[in-house]
Amino acid sequence: MSVRKINFYLDALSLIPDHRKLFANMQKLTELQQVFFEIAPRQLSQFCTLGAFSESEGNLVIHASNGAIAAKIRQMVPSLLRKFKVRGYEVTSIRIAVQADCNSATGYDPLAASRTAKRRIARAGLESLAQLAKNLPEPSSMSPSASPLKNAIVALLKTQAKPNEPSE
Repeated sequence: MSVRKINFYLDALSLIPDHRKLFANMQKLTELQQVFFEIAPRQLSQFCTLGAFSESEGNLVIHASNGAIAAKIRQMVPSLLRKFKVRGYEVTSIRIAVQADCNSATGYDPLAASRTAKRRIARAGLESLAQLAKNLPEPSSMSPSASPLKNAIVALLKTQAKPNEPSE
């Protein structure tokens, strides 16, 4: 379904009396989210989403993706309140909530690439590790298993081997 068709459908829904309040609230929240992205530092705002806004009370809920981001935003609450007021929004209080998956709802997850990217060890590092593994003692009759360090290094070398390279 194209964006134009979806927008036509949403516009038609917003005209229904039962849905007007919902769409007005959604529009206000969208505006506040845009303003928040403009007034908050980018390195923090990218990890936050707005959760709710009570226009009658002026309460705004901001969902942060982790506790560290929440703590930084809490420190900024007085300046955020001032900046919202300057922009014409009557936000009187801000509550910060930690919601670890708040960015998955928007489809934006800035940490996804770093979590899924396989880290590679440089060739020189791999060669040094292979040499270290060779120099570690082999299993003997007194100690039937190799050292835990040697086992860990060999396992690391196997995971770092490229698919087209034979593993040692």
